[in-house]
Amino acid sequence: MTVRPSTRRVRIPGCARLRDGEAKKILVPAERADASPFEIVLVRLGGRLYALDSLCPHEGGRLNEGPLWEGRYVSCPLHLYRFDPRTGEAVDVECAPARTYPVREVDGAAELELPRDVD
Repeated sequence: MTVRPSTRRVRIPGCARLRDGEAKKILVPAERADASPFEIVLVRLGGRLYALDSLCPHEGGRLNEGPLWEGRYVSCPLHLYRFDPRTGEAVDVECAPARTYPVREVDGAAELELPRDVD
């Protein structure tokens, strides 16, 4: 994964414990001391890791962690909108996609590439 100047690489240990069909919220520390942590959802689907912003693009709810809806979608508890973790696309509703981030698994850890403007 090549890190562009406008991005930062973040390593999240322990993702090997995330089971297939599960989502887990992760707080990523901010780069600046005066900024809030950034919340993402790590998802394992079909043996691969995916990363999404935990903020639902519809009305700002937080995407659920735990078992995936129908074994393949992350969902927002506010209106039960579902999103495909592979693409961020909303399923069966008109809604902007959830923001996704490049992620790869290295030695049991997730390596995320996040934009510098998220914090």
